[in-house]
Amino acid sequence: MKRLLALALVIVAALASTASAVLPEKVVGAGTGAPVRTPYCQTFNRTFDADTIYVMTGLYYVQPGFTLTIEPGTIIKGHKGTGGTLIVTRGAQIFAQGTQQKPIIFTSNQAPGGRAPGDWGGVIILGDAPTNKVNPVIEGGLIAGDCLGNPGTYGGVDSSDDSGVFSYVRIEFAGYRFALNNEVNGLTLGGVGAGTQIDHVQVSYSDDDSFEWFGGNVGCQYLVAFGGTDDEFDTDFGYRGKVQFAFGLRDPDQSDPTGQSNGYESDNDGSATSTATPFTRPIFCNTTLVGPERTNAEVPFPFTETFQYSAVLRRSTQTNLFNSVVMGYPWGLSIRDANTKTWALDDSLQIRNTSVQATLIPAGSTHIHDETSWTTVDSWFSTPAFNNIGLAVRQPDVIQLNNLSSLTSPDPRPTGTSELIASADFTNPRLAGFVSTTYRGAFPAVADADVNELWTYYWTNFDPQNTDYNNGLPTGVGNGPSLKSNLSQNYPNPFNPQTSIDFTLPATGQVSLEVFDASGARVATLVNGVRTRGNHTVSFNAAGMASGVYFYRLKGNGFSEMKKMVLLK
Repeated sequence: MKRLLALALVIVAALASTASAVLPEKVVGAGTGAPVRTPYCQTFNRTFDADTIYVMTGLYYVQPGFTLTIEPGTIIKGHKGTGGTLIVTRGAQIFAQGTQQKPIIFTSNQAPGGRAPGDWGGVIILGDAPTNKVNPVIEGGLIAGDCLGNPGTYGGVDSSDDSGVFSYVRIEFAGYRFALNNEVNGLTLGGVGAGTQIDHVQVSYSDDDSFEWFGGNVGCQYLVAFGGTDDEFDTDFGYRGKVQFAFGLRDPDQSDPTGQSNGYESDNDGSATSTATPFTRPIFCNTTLVGPERTNAEVPFPFTETFQYSAVLRRSTQTNLFNSVVMGYPWGLSIRDANTKTWALDDSLQIRNTSVQATLIPAGSTHIHDETSWTTVDSWFSTPAFNNIGLAVRQPDVIQLNNLSSLTSPDPRPTGTSELIASADFTNPRLAGFVSTTYRGAFPAVADADVNELWTYYWTNFDPQNTDYNNGLPTGVGNGPSLKSNLSQNYPNPFNPQTSIDFTLPATGQVSLEVFDASGARVATLVNGVRTRGNHTVSFNAAGMASGVYFYRLKGNGFSEMKKMVLLK
């Protein structure tokens, strides 16, 4: 009996040791002893496995023609001493497909409690899609180039260029500062094409912009910008992609010490009179940006910080913003330069069905928007047909987001009589292919969705400073979030010839995803087999098929859902 008891104790101890075992670390790149920003070139196809923690050192280039695949749940630590940075070059691909239960984590190699913005570089993806410059070099000090001296150039003529998949990924404490106004962002996208899949990405505590696009036309969905020091979403050099469902949340103690920290910032290029084409023309829809004054209790923000405008649109940009809310910044919109104002007046630049809340009036203005840069900005913004809200000074709580008292557990759903509820409008032709909602902002109302039904649930982390990754990916209680079957609207829609379809499975099992024409005839089978519980994305290429209405059906054990899509050639 004693022997059996002793054996049982040994087994229990072994299991406990295994469950809490520290994962082995593997150094990749130039090496921990290399001089800062030493290049390393991956000239083979490589996979990062989830059973190992990778320490990325120096400038890690995935070279053209090769792929980097990262398994769900993998942790990559950027090395502080060498400025670890991942660069996926033009012609290379990354396949970082995490899941809601097992996101991929890029973070600092510093211990919990000792991490800081700029500990390492960040992630840079470069593609061959159009920009308004010829072979520009991406910012962040890559001009010296890779192992062969090739600089970090990007852009080309292939609008459908495919740089791979970047889905369910977190990037924490990135933003290495190479020089003043020349930093690596959290996620930098240069000339990335529409064939690339980017969704469910959280950038936390970047020492520059959280997200920045330089040209290209990749569509992005479900983005989180948290605690960055510069801008939350920055677009330049002719970016013309569509972004839907984005959430920005500021830490009032983190701003850019060398410049200004704004919500949106957009330029065509560095010239106030720029005529370079294609013009920067992103379309943002269903975004919730919350500045440092997230509640009335946070007003005023620390005046040692450099927060300024909800949005700075300048230098010939044609940015579009629909069905959104920007709040918590001291000032409203700043629309600058003659060309930018012209685009606003001729509807090339549009802001529609958008709420702006701010607590201060800029010098020389009578309301929250920058009248010094454009004297008639108030009358333009408040044009009745635009259905915008926000001229007068208002306190943050007027927006009625459910609970933003804590940075580490925000609940940004609108509640009560919030002006965001039931006030969206998707009749604008520029919103063709977007998912229609009834609400402004990135989230449905409290009455319409539980927290565990939000797209941010489970895979995001709003306390990265105190998370210990040495034992692998921290998981939630039990088996993870409860899931319902869900078939999402394909994107883009209409499409030609390729589109993507997201679906969620409540349990592992047999599932089929089929495409039918308008007569009911099956024309394609996209999935037919066992798939795991969680979120999935498949691509459908309709090359060789005629324009028209098609239907796609997801069917599994106990559920069947169907949606319509349009092929338009």
